[in-house]
Formats: sequence, C-alpha cells, structure tokens
Amino acid sequence: MALKEHPDYEKEIKRLNATIGYIEHCINSFEENKKNLKNEIREAYIELDYLDSSLSYVKIMTSSRFLDTLEKNYYSLTKSVKKPYFCRIDFKPDDCIKVSELYIGKISLPKAEEEEPLIVDWRSPIASVYYDGMPGPVTYKSPSGIIHGELSLKRQYTINNRTLENILDVDITTTDTFLQAALGENKDNKLKDIVSTIQSEQNEVIRTDIAIPLIVQGVAGSGKTTIALHRIAYLLYTYEDAFDPDNFMIIAPNRLFLNYISEVLPELGVDQVKQTTFVDLFYEMTGISFKLLNPDDKLVNIINTDKNKTIEKIKSISKFKGSLDFKEIIDKYVNYIEQNFVPKQDFEIEGYTIYSHEEIKGMFLKDFSRLPLYQRPIELKKTLVNKLKREKNKIIENIENKYDKQIEHLRHIMPPSEERRQIIVPLMDERDKILETIKKKSSSAVAKYLSLFPKLSLLHYYEDLMTNEENLNRFNGGNVDNNFIKEICSYSCKLKNEKKIEIEDLAALLYLKHKVFGFDKKADIRYIVIDEAQDFSLFQLYALKQVFNTKLFTLLGDIAQGIHSYRGITDWKNVLTQMFEGDSPKLLTLEQSYRTTIEIMNMANQILKIRPSEDLVLAHPVVRHGDKPTFKSFDSEEILMSSLAQKIDSLKQLDFNTMAIISKTFDECRKIKNYLTKKKTTNVKLLHPEDSYYEGGTVILPAHLSKGLEFDAVIIVSVNEDYTEDELDLKLLYVAMTRALHKVDILCCGKMMKILNELDDPTCMIKV
Repeated sequence: MALKEHPDYEKEIKRLNATIGYIEHCINSFEENKKNLKNEIREAYIELDYLDSSLSYVKIMTSSRFLDTLEKNYYSLTKSVKKPYFCRIDFKPDDCIKVSELYIGKISLPKAEEEEPLIVDWRSPIASVYYDGMPGPVTYKSPSGIIHGELSLKRQYTINNRTLENILDVDITTTDTFLQAALGENKDNKLKDIVSTIQSEQNEVIRTDIAIPLIVQGVAGSGKTTIALHRIAYLLYTYEDAFDPDNFMIIAPNRLFLNYISEVLPELGVDQVKQTTFVDLFYEMTGISFKLLNPDDKLVNIINTDKNKTIEKIKSISKFKGSLDFKEIIDKYVNYIEQNFVPKQDFEIEGYTIYSHEEIKGMFLKDFSRLPLYQRPIELKKTLVNKLKREKNKIIENIENKYDKQIEHLRHIMPPSEERRQIIVPLMDERDKILETIKKKSSSAVAKYLSLFPKLSLLHYYEDLMTNEENLNRFNGGNVDNNFIKEICSYSCKLKNEKKIEIEDLAALLYLKHKVFGFDKKADIRYIVIDEAQDFSLFQLYALKQVFNTKLFTLLGDIAQGIHSYRGITDWKNVLTQMFEGDSPKLLTLEQSYRTTIEIMNMANQILKIRPSEDLVLAHPVVRHGDKPTFKSFDSEEILMSSLAQKIDSLKQLDFNTMAIISKTFDECRKIKNYLTKKKTTNVKLLHPEDSYYEGGTVILPAHLSKGLEFDAVIIVSVNEDYTEDELDLKLLYVAMTRALHKVDILCCGKMMKILNELDDPTCMIKV
C-alpha cells in the first residue's frame, strides 16, 4: 500500500507534526531556562559570603543539579526531534474501557494535563507489548504485577529527518518488513542501536531482572553486543533510584571493539558507563609495570604451529592458569603468607610487653580478617597506639612506684648522710633515665614494630609461588601432577627472566592483589557486562566477582566462536555451577541470526558440522536471501592477488560501505597489504591488534581480530596458510564467514581449503 493510501495517513501526519512542534517548544523552553539558570548561578556566586555562605551555596547546588537535568533532556530531545517515535500500539487493559494509543520512542515525553504521555520510552514496562505481542490478548509485567489486556493495533513507522516515509500495520500474517529493511542496510564503521527492531527473544534478555546473574549463549549475528548495551540502558531506566551509570562496567575484547560500539549508549541516552578491556582494567587497578606479552601472540603461535609437545604444554599451562584449581592453590598460598606475616616477637618497651606475638597474630587472623593482608597493619597501628597510650602511664606509674619504694626504704633504714645521698641520687637518676627512655621510645615504638612486617611486591609473591617448585607442590595438595608442576615452574622462570607476564597471569595477579594488598582506590562497580565471555577463564570471572564484590553479571558469548578455548570457557554449565552456585543464575540461548543471509549462514553452519560438539548450537538465519558464497582456487599467488584486487573493485561498485579481507594470520594480511599497495589499490587499511579505531571502508585483518565486527562483504583469502579440520581452524573460518552481512567470497592458492570438499552440503557454495 502506498503511504498516502493508508486510511490513517492524514491523522498520522498531523500527529507527527504536532509531536515535533511540541518537542521544538520544549527545546526552546529548555534553552531559555538554561540561560536563566546560568544567570542565577552567576548571581549566587557574586553574592556568596564566604563567612556565611550556606544559603548561596544551596542555591548554587540546586540550580546546578537542575541545569544538569535540563542538559540531559535537551540532548535527548534534540536527538529525537528528527525521529520522535518508531511505533504505536493501541492497548486496552482488561479493567479499563478506554483504548490507549501509545507512541513508543527512545525518550519519554509527558504532556501537561494529559494522562497519556506524548511519547512512551521503549524501556517502559508497557513497551514490551510492542516487542513481544501480536494483535489479540497480551500480557506484560509491571511493577504492580502482571497486566492483562487487548492489543488492537501494532503499527510501525519509518520516520527520517522529521518526514514520515512509511506506515506498516503488523499482524500475524505480516512479515517484519522493518526488520528486513534494517538488516538489508549497508554498514558503516559504528554499531547502531536496534530499539525499533528488538525481537522477542532479545527483549527477554534485555528485560531480565537485574538481580539474576545472566549468561547469554548467542550464535553469530544474534545481536549479543547490541543487546548487552540495550540491557544497560534498560536497567538504568528501570532501577534509576538504585544505580548510577558509573556503577556499570562493560568489558570488551579489545580497544578496536570498544571504539566500534562507542556510539550506542549515547544514542540510548546513557553516558558515564565504564568501558574497558580486561587488560586495561588490570593495569589500572594493579599498576604493574611488567610488559605484557601480546595476548594474540600465543594464539598466532598456536595457529601457525603444527601440533607438537611444546604447543600442547603451553596450552595446558594456559588452561591451568585459568582454572579454579589454580585459585585454590593461591588461596592456600595466601593463607601461608598470612600465618607467617606477623613478626615473631612481642610488642614491648624496655621489657614491658604491651601485646604478645600470639595476641597480635590472633588479631591479624581473626579481628582484621575482613581486610587484605597489607591493610591489616594500618588497623593494627590504631590498636597499638591506643593500647600504648593506656599502658604507658601504667608503666611509668609502676616504675615510679618501684623506685619510690626503694628510695623510701633507704630513707627509712639509713639516717641522713652523705652515704645515703650517694645511693639515692643514682637511683633517682636511673629512674629518670628509664622514664625518659620510655617516653622517647613510646613515640616511635609502634612505627618500629610495624617496620618488622614484610614489604614485598605483588610480583614477588606471584613469582615466589610460580617459579618455586617446592611452593607449588606444597600448596597444590596433590591435584596437579609433579611433572606438570615442573613444566609450570620452568615456563614461569622463562617469563620472569624476560620480565614479562601473559594474559593468563592477570586473573591470578588481580586476585592476589585483592587478597594480599587490596586497592587504594576502586571504582564503585556494581554491575559487570562481559562481551565475548567465552574467551574468559573461570578464574577471570571469579576474580572480578571477588574484587568488585558483586554477583550482578551479564555474560554474553558463543562457544562456537571460542577461538581461545585453550584458556577460555568451553561449557556454560561450569559457569553456572562454579561461578554462580546459589545465586539463581539464568542461561538464555539466542539461536536466531540477524546479520548474515540464509546462504552465508548455511555454509558457516556446514563448517561447524565438520567437527560437531555435544553442546553445539547452530544459528537459524532470518528469512533474508542473497548470493551463495563463492569459492575459487588459483594456480599461483600472483594470479590470486590480481583476482583479489579485481574483486575489491567489483564489490565497490555495489556501494558497499564496509569490506573486510580476512586471512588466517597477520603475516598473510601483511603480504596482501604489500601486494595491494604495490598495485596501487587505494583506501585499503591493514588493521593491527593494537589499533583502537576502525574507520570503515576496506580493511585487511586476521580472523581472530575480526570477532565482534561486521561488514557488508567479506573476502576470505588463503595464500599460504590453509584451514584444516582442526577445531581452532574451523572456528576461525566460521568467525570470518559470519562477519558478512551480504556477501562472502573465498579465494585460495593451489589445493588449499580441502575441508570445503567435506561439507555435508557442498551446494551451499558456488565453485567458480
């Protein structure tokens, strides 16, 4: 149906124009209020009496807070004026007569003297009716309980730059045209919000109760990252009285990924959420200066090297460092440090015991046990100072009494004489000298005693455990084979000599810092969202849970994309039972893929089926068709590279905004970049692991770095590095294929990519 032929076209145009007019009125009012408030603040500062400033100060603070509120609303209004809402629902609760016409957008906009808001926020409880319901009986969860009612209309709008471009009334026979249109769009260099196209299963993730630790197993293209960001926006809206944005933290795989997602939260009206990587968070919290081995180097080494004992040993050590068995060893080691931390001597002055060693150790192990080890002497200092103040007077009094009794006794038994004076005067001098010594030493006694406590570094303790075979065996408790202990120590000694640490060490170091030293200043993080969580170890998750003292997590990942499985999570059941046992966690599975076409996802699923696992979850693509992936083999490297350059040019003719040339290793990427530069193929950028910005356009990158990103078209190139039936190779190929929205081409040299001949359905691709 043409737009103007819709029976409600005139009504909807009138409603849109009225809404835009009201928003503009609000913006103008806010701008005027901002001027007035700024003038009030300026006047308050002028009138500020620093001897009696309470009233002026209150005026300044009140105005400043209101100004912040206006500015926040102002930003939201200016963003929404071009597209104030995206849908409408007509809903009648069972206990009401009136049908409410509710327009849903990114903001909530009440209108004076009207019951129904002009715009309903997409995060409000009733908005779930739009995301989950179809015309007919519906329910939604509100703060007062479950609301039952009738949804008589579900209408979607395409509004761009204040112009109504389309109206679609949705019923059970209507395909989701809006979703199809959104998925068919070409991508740029940033992730976008999906408030107008959130699907029911995504909505369930977004609106899960904040108190429930949530794990989301989502296939490639299911929108995990976007959902995570929308969940934060939803939680801040729903629990605004209990949480601030800076109570939330997002941990992403790398800085490039953080830049890619950077615009979503501001678009949703959320700022000040901490966004970081685990590595950056570690350095920020520990201040360790040792050089970190590039986290990707080990993966690249594993990719480039055929299976051998050395590689298997490195993988085993990595897995051990990420295990909760290793956490148990560290707990025992910390207990050992704790038991031997207190100096083996009494706290005394001139032979007078203030506290015995046993008493001080008892305080350390019991009274101060809530504190990290190195923070306990601070508490002990207060106790020692207070006790010393009380005991010093008693000691002085006892000494004075002791000498006074001796002097009095001498005076009693000896008559006044030079002989008596010769005895009494030295006694008095001795008394005064002892009293002076006690007074003098008491001022430094506490500091002197505290100086006897160890003052070692975090790395010292860690290396003492990891490079000392005797220590590892002592605290291991027989759970780890002795030969493996030797290998761990040998490997750790090598890292120590090179003054390096690796990413697998970070969880243990962070946990050890928490237990032994504590943190000088720690952000008030109460909710943690981790994307690509399958690449985290159980120990990493446990360390974060302990350090921030929270069980509030949303973990999102895909086991099928676990290219770091040698150190990551291979089964969500372990996370449920070992991380959140007793916390009532929830595991949700997203099987629908919204990124790629049916043809691309069919082939990607075929890749995974070559080595199926018990818990494998295959993606179900939405009904969006495109070209089948193409596969072509070339007789020489030169011909392949020439064909690649031609392929790039031909794809550019299709108006794709983003293209990725993906190879197995960075060395191959560098080789491709050098060739294209020599042939003067312009505007092709080689992405490095340390890059923090993705500009869009055409890029070259290794498969492991592409995870989490998406492109209009992907060209998978295999020059010298082949993909085999090895689990890691298959996952890398799967990741590379599922980055594409519209088109995948595979180019290889010679007889490489033989695994494609083993697909269950070879017709899922076109051999050229």
